Amino acid sequence: MITAPLPLDEDLRLRALKRLDILDSEPEEAFDRVARLAARAFAVPIALVSLVDEDRQWFKSHHGLAACETPRSMSFCAHAVLSKRMLVVEDTFDDERFLDNPLVLGAPYIRFYAGSPLRLADGQVIGTLCLIDTQPRSFEADDAQALADYAQLIERELEVRGQLIRSRTAHERDRRSLAISEARFTTVFKETPIGNALVALDGHFLEVNPTFTEITGYDEATLRKLTFAEVTHPDDLASDFALAAELVAGKQSTCTTEKRYMRPDGTAIWVNLAVTLLRDAAGVPLHFIAAVQDIDSRKKSEEALRNYHVELEERVRERTAELRRSRDALQTITDNLPVLIAAVDRDLRYQFNNETFKRVLARPSAAMRGLSIRETLRPELFEQLQPFFTRALAGERVTCNEVRYRLDEERIWCTTYIPAEREGKVTGFYVVSHDVTEQRRTERELRENALIDPLTGLANRRALDEELGATLAQASPFALCFIDLDGFKGINDRYGHDTGDALLREVANRLTSTVRAGDFVSRPGGDEFVVMSRGVTEAASAERIARALCEALAGPLVAGGEVIECSASVGVALHGANESGVGPDEALCLADAAMYEAKRAGRNTWRLARQAARSTLVAQ
Repeated sequence: MITAPLPLDEDLRLRALKRLDILDSEPEEAFDRVARLAARAFAVPIALVSLVDEDRQWFKSHHGLAACETPRSMSFCAHAVLSKRMLVVEDTFDDERFLDNPLVLGAPYIRFYAGSPLRLADGQVIGTLCLIDTQPRSFEADDAQALADYAQLIERELEVRGQLIRSRTAHERDRRSLAISEARFTTVFKETPIGNALVALDGHFLEVNPTFTEITGYDEATLRKLTFAEVTHPDDLASDFALAAELVAGKQSTCTTEKRYMRPDGTAIWVNLAVTLLRDAAGVPLHFIAAVQDIDSRKKSEEALRNYHVELEERVRERTAELRRSRDALQTITDNLPVLIAAVDRDLRYQFNNETFKRVLARPSAAMRGLSIRETLRPELFEQLQPFFTRALAGERVTCNEVRYRLDEERIWCTTYIPAEREGKVTGFYVVSHDVTEQRRTERELRENALIDPLTGLANRRALDEELGATLAQASPFALCFIDLDGFKGINDRYGHDTGDALLREVANRLTSTVRAGDFVSRPGGDEFVVMSRGVTEAASAERIARALCEALAGPLVAGGEVIECSASVGVALHGANESGVGPDEALCLADAAMYEAKRAGRNTWRLARQAARSTLVAQ
């Protein structure tokens, strides 16, 4: 008997076969029907859909044969897979490759064989559709073409199966991405220093973060029973309702305003309110998202400045000399304030400015008086702010939260334009800007403090700790697999860190495509990965998962243009529903200890955490 040697592209061929997830699957009528039709058309007792695995040939359909698989070393189909062409043996006794084959000398006593290769879209041959008879027979060219036609029916079914698997994988990837996105939104919503609230269309509060409760003075439970109208200053209700109506009508996508909330003790607090209306895919309004910033101190400062200006004008009419002294005093005060202050007339010319202009715009403050705003600002900045100028001259107090006066500095200013009125007419407006660079930096750091590992896209250590803590708190059973790549330092030293990073990304892809739907995959750091599988209660199930993870990472991986031999050691810790006294760190330590047992056992294997180790850990 001559055993067929392995094809040169055997690794690629086996990976293509594994991707179909068809080995050891249940019988399917689509494949059995073709086998029956082929057996009937060629009047043979046996017709097989044979898939050649690493060390066996497994029959997806076996018409006329009880066995589900035979060793690859005896396989006729392995010769067809090697040649990638149809193999016809009209009499096995006349062929030295098969005359002493156990399948010829014993059951099923093969004397005739014809096998048409089953070729995937990428050209890999994974098996055959074959005909077997216990008597020798001739096989003409028309017969070969007919068998090839039947094989194409099997190939079409395999292609459909592959498409379904790819669709399921894409769907799972999208689902995980959505879950991570929702987790990120929840984190930012709760932890941002800006007050956040989700408000129903009828005005009731749905969700609020801690900062919002601090600003309003109400606890979360109380706010959930109230509407925004019940905590809003009566004088600001009309503008609030108008703002909500414009959003629902689609006239604006986001509205910003300044308003007052009434705290439980009866005091009012000024806030800057930005509201966005969230709609579903069909454009139907769902709820409002409100971002609130406490500006009470700034409003009081603005009011004090405005009152002082009114008082100053009154004194001007009485004594010109006193006006001069007052203007000097005002200049001194504003020059020492860490804000940009200016007065602008209706022609958009500066009438007053403090020394902050010298630092911000690199111009002597005195030289700016009488200049037009257009002359002092960059053209694109002037175009950005012109709508605010127009609204201020119309008598509206407006704020622009994102003003960058200079391109050579990364400073961001929040600028408020306050109408200046005299005898009931708007004569210009005041400009008050304060530096919010640090505030923006804090917001950015909060956004960057996400739950995702930036290299692999998996959950990071923080997300893993939260997931473990939540699962342990729910007393739900699960298996925890601690995975450590074998020899990763040597790979980094040989190929470089860029290739090492590419390998980690490929390992992440392998793990996510191997685990069950709903399993939690994370990278705490380095070349360590952790998989948490909920609902696993038996050691045998946990070991099957660990075996699958080892097999997924065994063998060559393509990373950074290099083919790298890789393997992993896996430690498995099984946690029951009624266990207590074990926290996230202890659970990880238990799986980590089992992983080191796998390392000591020779690597590229797995070990289940021993009961003694578990008892010791709980006792500690």
